[in-house]
Amino acid sequence: MPSTQRPHAAKATPDQRRQPLQARAQQTIQTLFKAAAQILDREGEAALTTNKVAATAGFSIGTLYQYFPSKEVLLRAMAVRGQGMVLDALEDCLCALEARADVASANVQDVLRQVLRIIVQGFATGKGFSQSLIRLGWSVEQPDETASVVRQVADRLAIFFERIAHPQLPSPTAAQLFVLTRSVIGTLRSASLEKSPLLGSVALEDALVQVAVALLVRPGASRSVADTSTQ
Repeated sequence: MPSTQRPHAAKATPDQRRQPLQARAQQTIQTLFKAAAQILDREGEAALTTNKVAATAGFSIGTLYQYFPSKEVLLRAMAVRGQGMVLDALEDCLCALEARADVASANVQDVLRQVLRIIVQGFATGKGFSQSLIRLGWSVEQPDETASVVRQVADRLAIFFERIAHPQLPSPTAAQLFVLTRSVIGTLRSASLEKSPLLGSVALEDALVQVAVALLVRPGASRSVADTSTQ
């Protein structure tokens, strides 16, 4: 039985030198992250250096190195932070849906679309971080960290489908959730790294909804995706 504990943001990477536990340290970390994101969006990855990040943030390079000994460690920490934000956003979305009095009778494709939209925003189109930063995060990903996040997504979805007891969405098997989460997140990873023009498009969202319907919805219980609002 998957844990019902709310997923937490991933912890600092092993190479990170200081653990930002105090409020001032947390603020320093967030300022460095923001500076790195600004440089990346304005000037691209080639311009992203630890010296420029420190200067943009208004800190000495020594202050930056107290937390991140290299640009790679900084980027990995930002990627981990982004993964945590995705899990938090997904949790908020699922909790809101679970709280709806009419969720068990809601259009099944509308329910799946809302869930998938949060995942798309977090892993590809931007939810708290820009597309360029998400893309860079994928380029420095650690497979074990990504696998952990994907497992948390699958576990939370299992709880969600059990709780809402939607007649057209029977509790999925472990195999169904495995295929769904790896198919969706793998697609988003590729689209992000390839800078696909499909990112953010209704066509991509519709295709992902079709995958979810094919895997999860009771046969004969769904309508065509084309008939469903893509609001």
